Amino acid sequence: MARDLVLIGGGHSHVQVLESLADEPIPGFQVTVVVDSPIAIYSGMVPGFVAGQYELADLEIDIPALAERAGAQVVVARALKIDPENRQIVVADHPPISFDLASANIGSTVAGLDLPGVREFALPTRPIAELVRRVDELITELQGDTNRSTFRVVVVGGGAGGVELAFTLQARLSAENDRPAAVQLVHSGGRLMDGYPAGLARRIHRHAVARGIQIQPNRRVVGADAGTVRFETGDPLPFDALVWVVGAASHPLFRDSGLPIDPRGFARIGSTLQVEGESSLFAVGDCAHLIDFPQTPKAGVYAVRQGPVLTDNLRAMAAGRTLENYRPQTDFLTLLNLGDGSALGAKWGRSFEGRWVMRLKDRIDRAFMKRFQASQH
Repeated sequence: MARDLVLIGGGHSHVQVLESLADEPIPGFQVTVVVDSPIAIYSGMVPGFVAGQYELADLEIDIPALAERAGAQVVVARALKIDPENRQIVVADHPPISFDLASANIGSTVAGLDLPGVREFALPTRPIAELVRRVDELITELQGDTNRSTFRVVVVGGGAGGVELAFTLQARLSAENDRPAAVQLVHSGGRLMDGYPAGLARRIHRHAVARGIQIQPNRRVVGADAGTVRFETGDPLPFDALVWVVGAASHPLFRDSGLPIDPRGFARIGSTLQVEGESSLFAVGDCAHLIDFPQTPKAGVYAVRQGPVLTDNLRAMAAGRTLENYRPQTDFLTLLNLGDGSALGAKWGRSFEGRWVMRLKDRIDRAFMKRFQASQH
């Protein structure tokens, strides 16, 4: 009797599992991938797409094509619940899917969407496929409105995503129009990119001044109306586009499944990437909370690094071998696309910038994508 491995989600770790299975299947296992969209988007290249540097095809991973190479079947549907006791995944509009081993790599959504008017009037950065679709619509809509003398864009969020989208939107709108783009980057913290080297924050501020991007710290959003965003303190800001790039929030899957979660609803996992108390169930990437490393940020670089460990541990579980532990890297290479052909970077507490940094980022991103797009060329 064949046993069943079910991969829920097409995130940065799972595409690496599929890549490995294409080279070497796990003996005695049939593999099913459950995804709510057949196309996965590589988040690292989204700012470049926003800036007009990449085509949509450059950042898309065709999950069914990748699964076919791995001998896996694909179910395009939303996973609603994981039932570890009966070893089943409950899926929308599809019979339950049985598993002997399962892994979730479903990413996260964006916090704060329940604030008044935010869901209605803001463009959130998750789900990422929706962001990519709506960015082009937004730019077309702004360009089509000839009554505006300027484009007023408010980006909410002081992390890497907020910084990159503020700069890349400004670059795209300025490059394609004779009207200026007035971009404001607002965030609730005291400083941008908290937890990153101070030199990187200083470089961001310097480039923002040069590009006419206004940065406003200590601005906590309380709600939005059509064309206006309101704050806890200070005057409201008018906008033609409101982009929502605040911290990660969890999908309801683990909560609805009664599985161990942290206070924010992320699956609690040990260093072997197994969900606490559930040896046959793994969770990786933004949807998971590392019990032993609780300060690990929600960032794609961790999901990328977890991919090989997850692959090895799924194979180890299938063969009855000892599992290995994942240790998050304490210092990763940060690269921020400024949308004008240059980028900022930080590593080992140092920061740097230039066109060479953007070339490095482009090379790393394209090399990663090439592994998963080979079947499409």
